Formats: sequence, C-alpha cells, structure tokens
Amino acid sequence: MSNFKMFFHRFFQSSCRQSQEKMFAKWNTLSSLAGGAWKSQCMKFMQDQMTMLKAVGLQCNMIAAHRVKRTLQIVQLYRNLYGKKSPAQFLEKLSSLVKANPQEKMLFLLGAAFFDWKGNRVSETDMTRIEEDLRPFFDHKIADTPFHDKSGDVWELVFNKESFKLWRCPVPGTSLYKYRIHGSYKDIPATAFFNIQLDLDYRKQWDRHIVQLEKVAEDQETGSEIVYWATHFPLGILYDRDYLYVRRYKVDPEQNYMMLMAKSVQHPQFPETKQFVRVAEYSSQMVIRPHSKFEENGFDYVMSYYDNPHLYVPTYIINKLTQSSMPAFLEELHVATKNLVKSHVKIQDFQHQQVPSQQSTREQIRNTC
Repeated sequence: MSNFKMFFHRFFQSSCRQSQEKMFAKWNTLSSLAGGAWKSQCMKFMQDQMTMLKAVGLQCNMIAAHRVKRTLQIVQLYRNLYGKKSPAQFLEKLSSLVKANPQEKMLFLLGAAFFDWKGNRVSETDMTRIEEDLRPFFDHKIADTPFHDKSGDVWELVFNKESFKLWRCPVPGTSLYKYRIHGSYKDIPATAFFNIQLDLDYRKQWDRHIVQLEKVAEDQETGSEIVYWATHFPLGILYDRDYLYVRRYKVDPEQNYMMLMAKSVQHPQFPETKQFVRVAEYSSQMVIRPHSKFEENGFDYVMSYYDNPHLYVPTYIINKLTQSSMPAFLEELHVATKNLVKSHVKIQDFQHQQVPSQQSTREQIRNTC
C-alpha cells in the first residue's frame, strides 16, 4: 500500500508531461499483470483523475489571465491619472523619497512617487482666478438681485441676513447646486479664523464629526498639500463619507486678503474603500478680507462650495441638507475660533509661512525693482 501511495504522489507532483506519460505506461503494465477487471477499474480511475487535473489547470490559467488583465488595467489607470512618466523619472523620484524617509513604509513611498504634481497641484493661475471670481460677492449691492458672473452663471439669492448671505447656481448636467456665501464677523480676528481651518491637528479637537484627518503629501514647488478627510455623515443612518483633496493657501498683505482653495483629487495611497463613500466631486474656496488688520477683530469672507455626496434620495433633499449644513458648519467654525482666542492656545501660524512660489515671486519683484 505504501508503494501505491508513493506512485500516486509522484504522479500528481510531476510537472513534466513526458514524466507523467512514462509513469502512466508503467502503471498500465503493472495493472495488466493483475487481471482484466482490475486493469479496467484502474484505467478508469486514472482517466478521471487526469480529466480533473486538466480542469483544474484550465481554471488556474483563467485566474492567472484575469489577474494579468487586472494588473495591466491598474497600470493603465495610473498612467492616465498621474501622467506617462518614464521609468527613469519614477526611479529617481523614488530614490530621493527613500533617502529622505528611510523609516517610511515602501507602499507610502511608491504612492508618493507615482503621484503627478504637475497635473494636480493648485497653481498660481488657479488662485488668481478664484480671487477674481469671488471678489464681486464682497459688494453688498448684488445681494438683492440674481448675479450674473463673467462665465454666464446666474446666482440666485436664497438666504439674506445682515451678516450672512447665501447664493446658489445650478450645476450643468445635474439637478444639484453650487453655493457661494458672504459672511462677516466682528468678534474674532482674520488670522485665527484662517489658521484654525488649516491646522489639521487642532481641527480634530473641535470638529466632532472627524473620523480621520491627515496630510498625505506636499508639493515643494507650490506648497500644495494632499489631505485625506473621513467624516461622519450628519444623518447618522447612512454610510460615512471621505474626501481626498489638494489644498493651497495664500496670504497677500499688500492686497490685504487671505485665500484658501481645495479640490478633489486621486492618490494611490488612499484608494476608495467599502467603509466610506468617496466624495469624488468636491471643491471649496474662501477669500478673507480683514476690516483693518489681520490680527485685529473684524473681517468679511466669501466662500464657494460644491460637492456631490452620492445620496440616492431626491435631489431636493440633498440641496436642502447642503443649505442647512453650511451655515451650521460656519457657526461651529466661528465658535471654535472664539474659544481658541480665549484659551490663548498656540496653533500653527500659517499666515507667516511662505510657500516657495510666493517667496520666489517676491524675490523676483525685489530684484526687478
């Protein structure tokens, strides 16, 4: 019996067809010596086993082919999302990341090396365009009538108070709206309101909806940052949402304004998961103008906002939720800023941090003068 088991073990472990054929012939010879009935039963058993092995082999080939196809699709997706970088560029970037972050996980470094900042950063042109688009909403004369901006969009006033005004504009191809807000505060300084939105660590303390919030990567050329943000959905009965966005800020003391800009982006380090619903369509911009100085109480702001939360409910419900959640969030931000000022807690000062592009631009102006 031990020889019988050894024979089958060698037969099924053999990956060489010629070897299997030799062993099959040997088995045929041995079974013929045992008699006709025994031979037919043995041959039938061997044929059944061979049929089963062939079926398993075909199934394995199908699985392998499917995995190869998926791998090629992922590679093509990365090329479409992050640009067609040459292997030399990728390896050079990966090498520099490994040297700068020797303790970091390789998966994180690979994701950072794959990411194409050139096509995803917030450029100086983007910042200038946003400032020009939001500038007219500081003028209170447009509050009581629909406003036609330079691109032809019509903004309808839907909420009008002395210190808070809300406009909406339909998004082409959808039944959703994008929103713009003009607000004013007299009891907090612009600097604190600006910093509290940018300091991720401090936001985890005052924003009770936060599930996860962290900076993923930073662009050394412009100061743009990739941020991952997971948040509880306000209703509490639906899946929580997560955002992956690139943000940039700017302080212009000569023109006396501060600016924040964020827009959705994709990054290989944070793919979509089953735990959250990814909000892939998201944009937010804000311009802050102090009444006098950045450090003194009193400022106006204009905010532009749009996202698609992917709720499978009537769109009028989504629009109603958005219109009610934005004032609530801004008031929460207002209260958090007042508490920060009263507590005298020191948080990161983004006002006096110059990103490379701003610094180089000012140096060029000085050299020209």
